[in-house]
Amino acid sequence: MVTIASDAAGAAPLVLLLIVLVADGLFGGLPGVSALLGAPLAAVRRLTGWFDRRLNRAHRGEGTRRMRGLLVVVIVALLAGGAGAAVIYFTQLLPYGWMLEALAVLALLGQRERIARLRGVSRCLALKVPDEARRLADPLVRYDAAALDGYGVARAAVEGSVIRFAEGCVGTVFWYLLLGLPALCVYRAVGAAADAIGRPSPRHAAFGFVARRLDDVLSLPAAIIAGPVVAAAALFVPQSRPAGALRGWARDLAERGARADFRAEGAMAGALGLALGGPRPFDGATLPGPWIGDGRARATVTDVHRAAMLVTVACLLVGVALALAVIARAG
Repeated sequence: MVTIASDAAGAAPLVLLLIVLVADGLFGGLPGVSALLGAPLAAVRRLTGWFDRRLNRAHRGEGTRRMRGLLVVVIVALLAGGAGAAVIYFTQLLPYGWMLEALAVLALLGQRERIARLRGVSRCLALKVPDEARRLADPLVRYDAAALDGYGVARAAVEGSVIRFAEGCVGTVFWYLLLGLPALCVYRAVGAAADAIGRPSPRHAAFGFVARRLDDVLSLPAAIIAGPVVAAAALFVPQSRPAGALRGWARDLAERGARADFRAEGAMAGALGLALGGPRPFDGATLPGPWIGDGRARATVTDVHRAAMLVTVACLLVGVALALAVIARAG
């Protein structure tokens, strides 16, 4: 764990997280910086894709493919946990080792880049450049954005905004404070592996089962916390509905929380008056899915813009909460 000099040692992890959140807000969206910071998770996705091409054979039985997928998750988790432990080891040797740990946490946060991507989707849809909008929206979700129409792209961007906020921002804070950097590395690496093979498509239904379900379980606490944060953010975003966000979050949690695939989409749907989810394209086929929220399914450019504002304010609220916690612990 970080050892920043402080009058209250218990405040040190909170201080580091606050520094990281500010640094991400200031520099995380710069093109060269975002590519550099995204390299570790991108490497996990490439490694998982390499295993996918070599181990996920269509002629193998479902049980065999599940076991091979389990092996991939174990390897990824061990490598990630080992990398986190190595960073902690070197922080104890270097005079300002906490900066190395902060850089590692910063690489696993990545919220500024996600917000920039959302704004890019909004801008491309407004300029009627749908192919570029699809390209920008695709990394935000785990289904094929290239097959979506304009409404679908906007809906995917809105849905992905709250998913990535829950996993990237709230999840990073939660797991780092709970169990430290090695656990955070495992959590984010499992999520990156699920990005690569966690789609419930015919190809990955069995091979990606363990990655998908483990990511669901590890992401559940952060998703539960993220809903009220989005609802609080709706207080500060024009034409957003805080009460609707809370109702949508609670209903969605009651319906999907037991299955652990809850990602707080209901909070965003309620805040914007949308219906998210529904049928989704995977590998050339459209698979059925439940609708989340009881609003309109035709999301617009305005909805994407407001989703970006909601996530931005939600990140600021997380920063305020960390600052207050630092003051409380140091006081």
